[in-house]
Amino acid sequence: MSEKVNILTVDDRPENLLALEAVLANPEYNLVGVTSGEDALKCLLNDDFAVILLDVQMPGLSGFETAKLIRTRQKYQNIPIIFITAISQTDENVLEGYASGAVDYIFKPFSPQVLQAKVDAFIRMHKCQNQLARQSETLKRQVQELDKLNEQLTLTTVELYRNEVLLEKVVQERTQQIASILESIKDAFFTLDNNFNFTYVNSTAENGLGRPRKEILGKNLAEIYDHSPNFVKKLIAAASHREQADFEAMCPRSERWYAVRAYPSEIGLSVYLNDITERKLIEKEMGRLERLNLIGEMAAGIAHEIRNPMTTVRGFLQYAKHSRTVLSPTHLDLMVAELDRANSIITEFLSLAKNKNADKKLHSLGSVVESLLPLIQAEAILSGKTVVTDIETVPEFEFDEKEIRQLILNLSMNGLEAMQAGECLKIRVYEETDAIVLAVEDEGSGIAPEIMDKLGTPFFTTKDSGTGLGLAVCYSIAVRHNAAIDIKTGNWGTIIYVRFKLNAADAVSIKQGRYDQEDCSR
Repeated sequence: MSEKVNILTVDDRPENLLALEAVLANPEYNLVGVTSGEDALKCLLNDDFAVILLDVQMPGLSGFETAKLIRTRQKYQNIPIIFITAISQTDENVLEGYASGAVDYIFKPFSPQVLQAKVDAFIRMHKCQNQLARQSETLKRQVQELDKLNEQLTLTTVELYRNEVLLEKVVQERTQQIASILESIKDAFFTLDNNFNFTYVNSTAENGLGRPRKEILGKNLAEIYDHSPNFVKKLIAAASHREQADFEAMCPRSERWYAVRAYPSEIGLSVYLNDITERKLIEKEMGRLERLNLIGEMAAGIAHEIRNPMTTVRGFLQYAKHSRTVLSPTHLDLMVAELDRANSIITEFLSLAKNKNADKKLHSLGSVVESLLPLIQAEAILSGKTVVTDIETVPEFEFDEKEIRQLILNLSMNGLEAMQAGECLKIRVYEETDAIVLAVEDEGSGIAPEIMDKLGTPFFTTKDSGTGLGLAVCYSIAVRHNAAIDIKTGNWGTIIYVRFKLNAADAVSIKQGRYDQEDCSR
């Protein structure tokens, strides 16, 4: 019987706790109900919880304050928090809830079925994470055991090779000992000679191949694994280079995944296959749940950003309807500006599409930067900052000029906004071995480590008035141009590198000088 999963419910009204207990009643769940934020923090010190259902309005610590305190501890960073409230239903309350670390914000009265479905999804994710952690530990122990076993096998082989006088007796004893060990492990194991013919097959490998040993021993690897040519090629490469090989492979016949580890030696190859099919399924389910969570976050972001200008326009129209007056040109201009803002948000969001067609033509990246320089310098002068460039002569290559102009402007404006008056933004263009590089360097305070992994996520922003789409659009443009974005940051500032991979046909000019890579490390 599986262990019960703990769910923490926090509400200052006992009747609400009873209602949640009735909705979430499940023999697999252990519901722990408390009536204050202080008691909730005490519970977290004693037990692990898969989900926290938290009321907003409570005496003492409010729900928002309780959530913020929970998120300050590294141990509780990944516990999903769902706010449930009947009062705090404004957009500001919802935003504060998400800022406090919530993954969802539910208004009362709510649908019991919806709440059950959401809690069930987080419970499945919690179980998958725990199972994956346990399997990782098990796999780690197995790898350690296999490493020890391989070391023992290697020493045994050397000993047999050097003691020819006692060869027959030692071979018999060692073979029985090793065979007993190999037959007891759950992983498939087999050995090959230098001609890639099978010399040993344990019972697990025999069952996996679906053939008796007498039909496998002495046969060639390519003959037995005729359904997996890539698997055969990798084992041959490991033996040829005399290097240990570690890779994952799927068996088409059984449709199961294996972690393969091959050890070459002077007399052949030892191969272990660990079945990781369950782990692959868990990883796939985790990826699906993460994508669903991202879709929800993006939908909430779009709704919030577009609802604000729509509210403004609707307010003016209602005013004109009820007062029976004609709106002034100023009011009409404001309404048009708000609609343009909503349209701009939608346009930026559509720029994220991977399948967007790019009008690529042969251009010079340096020329595009130089054409944008007056615009960037004008923006810098307004805030008391400076802009310098270092543009080397590099080969022309094919790109969509409009999209690259947008990418350069987005990165430059982000750099200017990150700096204080008197600081300098540097834009460089240079050539590496197989790439043209655009580097935008600012002298700001750098990017905090905890948000580095979130950069490029749609609607994630640290700005008071940003939409969180600028850097996401840059990543999307880079993908369409076969480019990679790398970021280096510290208290000295931030450098964003955009490396455009060159095709053989693109690299047609000789680079005039090369940027010294040591100047890049600060």
